[in-house]
Amino acid sequence: MLNSKYKSYIFGILIGTLCLFSSLCFAGGGEYESADDTADAGPAYFGFVREDRGQNIAGAKVLLITKSGVKVELKSNILGIYRSHIAKNVKPDEVTLSCQKEGYAQVKIVVRGNTNNRYIESDCIMRKVN
Repeated sequence: MLNSKYKSYIFGILIGTLCLFSSLCFAGGGEYESADDTADAGPAYFGFVREDRGQNIAGAKVLLITKSGVKVELKSNILGIYRSHIAKNVKPDEVTLSCQKEGYAQVKIVVRGNTNNRYIESDCIMRKVN
């Protein structure tokens, strides 16, 4: 019988292996790649809120703001993931993303490839303050 320390270690190895061979460990992995729910809602904006050292941040406020002033406010989940849409007629280059959480300061936003304008993935990197 394995003690709980070894069970956790083995579980971590199994999850890590799963992440190596699938897309399930990326923001929007699995379920978002196979489902096209952007047809009526406009592009999907999704990603992680993370510390500059890599730790995911749950409960951060994520703001998507268009040049015309339309604002979408959401919160990152327990894994630091956020996901939402803005109106279909809003182009991705007209949207500014920012993140806020008490005790943290936003360091930068990293946007990854946007080849089809249907899925805009970005990370909000934050740093602990005092």
